[in-house]
Amino acid sequence: MVIVSWLLVILSVSSWLLIICGSSLAEVKFTSDLTRLGVGARPLGMGKMFTGLSDDLSALYLNPGGLASQDTFQILSMSGQFVNLVNYYTLAASVPLGKGVVGVAYNGAGMGFSTPALNLVEIATGEYRIIPSTTETVSYNYGNSVFSFAYSQTLFRPDLSFGANLKMFMENISGSDTANAKGYDLDLGVLFKPHPSLTLGALGKNVLPASLGGKVVWSTNLEETLPMVLSLGGSLKWDAKRLGEITVGADYELKPTQANTLGLIHAGIEWWPIPLFAARAGIDQDVIGKDSGTALETTNNFTSGVSLKIADFRFDLAYHRYNDVTANDTYYFSLGYRASKLVPLTVLSPADKLITNEVTVMVRGKVEHPKIKSIKINDQIVAVKKGSFEAEVSLMLGKNTIWVSGLDEKGKAIKSVKLRVLRLKKFADVPSDYWAREAIELLGTLNIMPGFSNDTFRPEEKITRADYLINLLNVGKTPPATELKPFPFKDIKLTDKFAPYAKAGYDEKLILGYPDKTFRPLKLVNRLEGTILAVRFSKFSLAEVRERPYEDISARHWAIKEITTAKEKSMLKFVLENFYPKKDLTRAELAVMLSKTPKVAAQIEELLNFEIGY
Repeated sequence: MVIVSWLLVILSVSSWLLIICGSSLAEVKFTSDLTRLGVGARPLGMGKMFTGLSDDLSALYLNPGGLASQDTFQILSMSGQFVNLVNYYTLAASVPLGKGVVGVAYNGAGMGFSTPALNLVEIATGEYRIIPSTTETVSYNYGNSVFSFAYSQTLFRPDLSFGANLKMFMENISGSDTANAKGYDLDLGVLFKPHPSLTLGALGKNVLPASLGGKVVWSTNLEETLPMVLSLGGSLKWDAKRLGEITVGADYELKPTQANTLGLIHAGIEWWPIPLFAARAGIDQDVIGKDSGTALETTNNFTSGVSLKIADFRFDLAYHRYNDVTANDTYYFSLGYRASKLVPLTVLSPADKLITNEVTVMVRGKVEHPKIKSIKINDQIVAVKKGSFEAEVSLMLGKNTIWVSGLDEKGKAIKSVKLRVLRLKKFADVPSDYWAREAIELLGTLNIMPGFSNDTFRPEEKITRADYLINLLNVGKTPPATELKPFPFKDIKLTDKFAPYAKAGYDEKLILGYPDKTFRPLKLVNRLEGTILAVRFSKFSLAEVRERPYEDISARHWAIKEITTAKEKSMLKFVLENFYPKKDLTRAELAVMLSKTPKVAAQIEELLNFEIGY
């Protein structure tokens, strides 16, 4: 529906352009439009395909509607010698205003040549003949200049823009006599971006009819009009990942005020394999005479080009063949400057998606927008001093969102920046280089293994069977049992605080107890018992054993499948060549094992996901 609406706009504009030029359809004297070629080397390298692209300052010439998207100051220059005869040069600039973009440009072309002087010789009484001199010559100079004044802004919606370019023409010829000409005309353009990758455009060049001043008048009173051009175009741009950014497009051009003219196609492709370099190619169709009569036909002019971008500067080179004549091959050179986009508010620290153990973070930044008078960081107002600001912000355990907003003098936000900071729990006895620090801090933050009241974790402390079971039940969010009978363990009294946990673990088939029907809650857990409990809790399918997982585990070990499964699931990263099954399990080792269980791993993944919870 959006594209249909856009096409209706284009058709309406095109119809209006045809109506207003109706009075000039009978004109037979046309002059050349200098802005036809002096458009910049980049579009020339793409076959002059630009109506449906118009993403830089060349839009001033090929679709002024595209100027609205040029949000920084730009300068463009171009030079070239058309068919090795006419010198072309261009200088253009654009600057964004509070609303819309203004562009100005100067185009010039000139050539000089000499011819034999003409002598009027009386060859008989009353009979004269003009004879070229063999010794004297007359030099002639031709100059053509265009001053352009363009304006563009969005229209009704941010993805639709309109632009106009008023052109003032000046021509002069000097030699044995002198003549001058002046005139003006108008270009109109519309650009629409229905999708970030798709751009559509429409252009009307020289749309003013002669009756409204769209003409060039010579000092000899000779009047010439400028040929009207209508163009529709589109381009598709996409990021081909490793291949870089690729743009393809085509324009269709028609000159309705010239009889017997043909529609022309301008097609091109541009490839930026890296941000510093681009290559492009295209076909720029033109009209040439057919045979020796007055019939016309199209010719496909091959074009190509490259760009080199360094910082804010870009150098463009274009090659253009004309009418398949090698002698007409022309090279165009452009040098452009595009100022880096002014960032109203920049947060220098902390970085977005910061992970820290600190309870506070220092927020620092700079301000470039002149209307930003103060900064709001969450609920505190911070003054801007010499374009900078800083403030200390407290962090709660877990996920924190910090909003940094630049406010004008009325307190209205001009620019806001969202920072996401994850604070992990810090334990005094877990140094930064401790082998299990990451797992310990993650489980502490999730309150799975919160540590002790004095902010210690005691990573090397051994763990009892009772504490291990309670940790597993907390992770699985399994509540203590309310019905204790029949009770499976004879060494635990029903009145013990641990009894409901032991019954819940038994009902969940996490623990079976010893053959003598005891649980031994205060017994320290060894690596083998801890591994079996972790695998049961995770409900992993037992791995197929192809080789011994560790040197001290025999092929006939009764728990070899559980040990192999735990190793494959990365639960035993702290184990090297030997498993040492009877070695007591430490709290640090338990933290690593629990972090690899599916339920804890899912919580860790959510905790580390900066796209949710902020």
